[in-house]
Amino acid sequence: MAASSFGERVVIITGAGGGVGRTVSLRWLAEGASVLAVDAMQPSLDALRAAWQEAAPSSPAEPERLAGFVGDVTTEEGAARMVAEAERVFGRPADTLLHLVGGFAMGRVDAPDAAATWEKMVALNLHAPFHCYRAMLPALRARGGGWIVGIGSRTAVTPPAKMAAYAASKAGLLALTQSLSAEVRAENIHVNVILASTIDTPANRREMGDEAAKNWVTPDDIADATLFLCSPGARSVYGATLEVYANA
Repeated sequence: MAASSFGERVVIITGAGGGVGRTVSLRWLAEGASVLAVDAMQPSLDALRAAWQEAAPSSPAEPERLAGFVGDVTTEEGAARMVAEAERVFGRPADTLLHLVGGFAMGRVDAPDAAATWEKMVALNLHAPFHCYRAMLPALRARGGGWIVGIGSRTAVTPPAKMAAYAASKAGLLALTQSLSAEVRAENIHVNVILASTIDTPANRREMGDEAAKNWVTPDDIADATLFLCSPGARSVYGATLEVYANA
């Protein structure tokens, strides 16, 4: 495999077993990075490992560059354990966090289950990045900088009807990104967020049909965005919102 600027990276990818996370993980592995794939479900991580082994069968001489971690990153403890695990398995702290964990739900504000939906969206879309970003800071400061990228949504800036909980939680992620970036940019820590429109995942195709998918963002589009934001070409990019909307 050809050397790349990512060959020395230790990358934590949350939500790595999902439709987007699997593609992003495989792309970073293909670039030579060591990846701690984080998910709430072991079968999702098993499927990712199988896909990687099929894509790039390893030789006995090649160091293992994919490790899995099952945990709840919506908690302070879970996020701290995740960061510690990356250092344990790869022998050095992570320098990059790609935070792809998130959730989606619709519903009216006055719906009977609106309060439960609100709590779930805030936990997945706001508590999780807060705890994960905070857990990463000591390692990034110790090495003199690093990269954090989150996955947001266009609804954060153009909230539609019946998405109050989702849109508000994603707007909170946008504010977290910009505020944290202002705190740490002088330490060469890049904190940015991708704002995506509808992403082409199996779940979205089931909901909206194959015909609509031709206008959607692909998981590879998201992978491209993460690679750019963590590349030397983005060395001056701090606190940015990168819009990845395709034609949706």
